[in-house]
Amino acid sequence: MNPSTADQVLQVQSVVAGYTPEVDILNGVDLTVRQGEMVTVVGPNGAGKSTLLKAIAGLVKLKRGRIALEGDDIAGMPPSAIARHGLGYVPQRENVFESLSILENLEIGLTPRPGLPLGQRLAAMYALFPRLRVGLGQPAGNLSGGERQMLAMARALMPDPKILLLDEPTAGLAPRFVQAMFEQVAIINRAGVSILMVEQNARPALALSHRGYVLDLGRNAYEGSGQDLLDDPKVAQLYLGGGR
Repeated sequence: MNPSTADQVLQVQSVVAGYTPEVDILNGVDLTVRQGEMVTVVGPNGAGKSTLLKAIAGLVKLKRGRIALEGDDIAGMPPSAIARHGLGYVPQRENVFESLSILENLEIGLTPRPGLPLGQRLAAMYALFPRLRVGLGQPAGNLSGGERQMLAMARALMPDPKILLLDEPTAGLAPRFVQAMFEQVAIINRAGVSILMVEQNARPALALSHRGYVLDLGRNAYEGSGQDLLDDPKVAQLYLGGGR
């Protein structure tokens, strides 16, 4: 492995992908996430942000390009194999099994790596998400939006992935809970988990992030440290709602 790429957990190179043969949603996207980083992707609606995460997770087929996880090419693998390879993914919607209990959701999360000790992984999740320990037997469908999101993240973290992909973790949350969710994501990152996050609440997300990317029309528009993107007048005007 090249020394310059030795700390790269995820590499996305010149990725072209879409849902139909006629239309490309991603038009040559490049992206890197290094060990221990939190990286946020922002951009207007329809820019391809969620499609990018789905392509990385194996849910959208690549037409061209390369996706590597710790140097190993995962493009074309089925989602289950990508999960076993060390990638966790939390979709924006339908991200918990509502009829199953909190505990059952967490147990299912261990499916990609059944050899890991269940008790140890559950203890790690309770440490990260103390509220989940209350009412472990209740159906996940009874949880609030914020609690469901925490459960979805905990389930994705059960197999101890190398990187966690989060698609709009604050979507649908009441405004008073948005900051709490961002704080939870930061806690996960500080625990050593690399994170790639797509987020419409761009300013607070970039403020937490080591680096960020702006996508527009399926292409890289800007990239830099989270703070540099926040401080860039052009980025602010075009993608962050104008003034600071």
